[in-house]
Amino acid sequence: MNNDLTLVFSSYQSRKLLEKILFQFQNKYKTIIIENSLDIKIKILLEKKFKNTEVIIPKENLGLAKSYNLGIKKAKTKFVFLNNPDMEISSQSIKNLIFCANKIKNFGAISPIFKNEKMYKNYKIFKEKKVNKSKLFKKFKIVEVDLLDNNLFINKKIIKNNLFDENYFLFFETFDFTKNLKKKGKKLFAVKKIKFNHLGASSLPDKFDNLVKKTRSFHYNWSKFYYLKKNFNYFYALKKIFPNIVRAIKKIIINFLKLDFYNVKLNLLELYGIFTAILFFKSFFRPKN
Repeated sequence: MNNDLTLVFSSYQSRKLLEKILFQFQNKYKTIIIENSLDIKIKILLEKKFKNTEVIIPKENLGLAKSYNLGIKKAKTKFVFLNNPDMEISSQSIKNLIFCANKIKNFGAISPIFKNEKMYKNYKIFKEKKVNKSKLFKKFKIVEVDLLDNNLFINKKIIKNNLFDENYFLFFETFDFTKNLKKKGKKLFAVKKIKFNHLGASSLPDKFDNLVKKTRSFHYNWSKFYYLKKNFNYFYALKKIFPNIVRAIKKIIINFLKLDFYNVKLNLLELYGIFTAILFFKSFFRPKN
């Protein structure tokens, strides 16, 4: 077993995906899973099947930020790799990430990139940085970035107590986390030669489709406003969230005229999330199904 790295997963009924990942790594890494569905059967099955795996069943659904913080605190290794279960990455890619992390000093976070960047980029560059011409950076095509989202490789000693903001339940917490690290003078890197595949919400069983849609409708909008308010200011956040309000209202009218009351409810949840954040309420909404 590699004693330098702990894999941390925030999960919700993702046993099959986790089994696939853990089987691939063959107990090479200590793994901590925060199972937010509170399903004890998943803990029993995975811990029995994979000896280096610990499944933590919290008292309630923690969301992503709290799950990651719990995983970081529980990890005893130098490095922690934070992931969702809906990802595919090779064992060699993990080894390469460890190699890069051992060579790069005082970084905030490192991340592999999406295999299909036309679909989504998990990093943002707002201002071009000075190109590092070292052999390591050339070999792995490492670029300094301004924000990272998903699949974060961190060093516990470097980030210290700069953990995730637990006011977030879902969405924007990784941007906020990496932005905070950058403010603290820690650099962020995307490693273009190391890639992963992201399966997305479609990887969940169909019976959770309603839960996923409700969760996204409320929390994406709540978290967007909170992120902008926290990192810029209240009035900037109002300006940026206003188009979301207009779109939600338009969709309510259109779906109402179509007699599509299911989507009317989802659109109302979008507004609910926005105004909950505008009025300084916490992200309390937790759909059951």
